[in-house]
Amino acid sequence: MRQTDPGRYYEALGRVMAALRDSRALDGAHSLDWWPGLGGITWEVEWQEGPFAYEAVDVVLRAIDGEEGPAGHALRGVVQEGPEPDRHYAQHLLVLGVPVTLRALTPVGSREVLRRMAQPSG
Repeated sequence: MRQTDPGRYYEALGRVMAALRDSRALDGAHSLDWWPGLGGITWEVEWQEGPFAYEAVDVVLRAIDGEEGPAGHALRGVVQEGPEPDRHYAQHLLVLGVPVTLRALTPVGSREVLRRMAQPSG
């Protein structure tokens, strides 16, 4: 089964990625990757060493509900939360009707990310 509307499918990914970037939800994470899932009907987005999946989703959703800004514009009115199989490692969103899974591999959590970012380098 393939996506019947490729434009909408890729727009959903673009909106999610823009919201993640503009909200800074994945600050401190590395190895960000994404790919089509389920034969091209979903998106899978994952990262390492950053926030738990629910923390990233919470930041994005707060940006949508908050002040006007780029992160809010990307998903406002086109995103819904999906089922929560494991809040620490995976969160599901429905963006423009396209299922998107946000997955944290080896997450350390937002507090640890902030602690690491506050340490002087060198």
